[in-house]
Amino acid sequence: MWYIRVDEVPVVETPKHVRGVDLVLNAFGCWPSFHDARIEGVRLDKSGAGAVMFKLRAFEMTSETDARGYFRLTKHHDVRFRFEDVAAVSMSERDDTLLRLQIANELGSDGRFLVVLESAIGTESEGYGGSFRARSGVVLDVIPTAGE
Repeated sequence: MWYIRVDEVPVVETPKHVRGVDLVLNAFGCWPSFHDARIEGVRLDKSGAGAVMFKLRAFEMTSETDARGYFRLTKHHDVRFRFEDVAAVSMSERDDTLLRLQIANELGSDGRFLVVLESAIGTESEGYGGSFRARSGVVLDVIPTAGE
């Protein structure tokens, strides 16, 4: 698995249309790119207006290395999301490793914003990652973990 150092990661804009972002900001000190985060428990709820839910096993990568030369990982947290009133859903329900999570701040003509889960493993056509449009989103919780 490839890692990039925290000081090499571009600043990611905090999503405007997602409630509960303060939970992530408090845990990480900024809105992370979620690079190399593990996505787990993807659920697509097709009842009503529809919803997409998932958990990211996230961390911060420092510029420090351990005795083996690997970058030290800190701030391990599970971050759970729920997006509602979704459309144009093209999502895999398999566990995956993210290259990055993108949540657009611009609303489309349908009043929804774009969410893209870009996979580090494979392409969307191979059944990895995906995208959808949502009218609302929420960070359900951010739970500290011991890491891996």
